[in-house]
Amino acid sequence: MEKKAGKKKSVKKTVYMVVVAIIAIAIVVWAVWLRGPTVAKVELSVEPSTLVADDESTAVVTAKIFDAEDNPIPDRTVEFELRYLYGGGKLKEDKVTTDKDGKASTTYTAGTKAAERKITASAGGKSETVTINLTEKE
Repeated sequence: MEKKAGKKKSVKKTVYMVVVAIIAIAIVVWAVWLRGPTVAKVELSVEPSTLVADDESTAVVTAKIFDAEDNPIPDRTVEFELRYLYGGGKLKEDKVTTDKDGKASTTYTAGTKAAERKITASAGGKSETVTINLTEKE
């Protein structure tokens, strides 16, 4: 009788472990599918790259994100960050979703102090930084 009870516990334990393994695999597959492709590269550009520090001049900052095969990644959030001290300007949006071509853009409005401004775009753990030069008003 003791051997049968021991076998039942062993079978139950094995079934339990198989069920847990199947659930873990399903969660990983679901998470990868939901997250989509991994970001391998961020390209960042700004146009124009020099502005007058007049508190109104603007530039368009565009990020494009790619997977490992150099395919653009749509429907992914790109976070833009402006680093500056007082008078550095502002970004219209700091989180933008990529379009079908993997592009996300925001508008930078110049501040009042002439200097370099750095804007970073990040997605999926990858990032890139561009510099905008603000010049004195004439």
